Amino acid sequence: MTLTEILTLLGALSLFAIAMAVIPAILQLRRSLAEVELLIQSLNRHVDPLCKSLTEAGKELQILTLTLNDKVERTDTILRTVQKSADTLLATSNTLKQIARPLISNMGGVSAGVRTFTHILGKVWKNP
Repeated sequence: MTLTEILTLLGALSLFAIAMAVIPAILQLRRSLAEVELLIQSLNRHVDPLCKSLTEAGKELQILTLTLNDKVERTDTILRTVQKSADTLLATSNTLKQIARPLISNMGGVSAGVRTFTHILGKVWKNP
């Protein structure tokens, strides 16, 4: 056997060893690609309905947001009205207090005068 034949034989054996190592990897790659293709097909079937559902949910959220904004504005208007009413009530109560204090003081004085008058009148009638 010559050197060329030995080298050719070694080359053939090397190619055979490489083919033996690469063929299972290529077969696994082929299986993986088939699974990826199935996954992509499955995603294609499910993505469109998912997108439609998300779009509908987004529209419902938008409607809900508009409704909530409207209710918040109404509530804000009601709270402003209640605040104005409370301010008016406070001002009215303060005015009534200012008016009632002198009246109550005068009533107290009149009441004391009437009591004194009736007391004296009672003594005068008892001692004729």
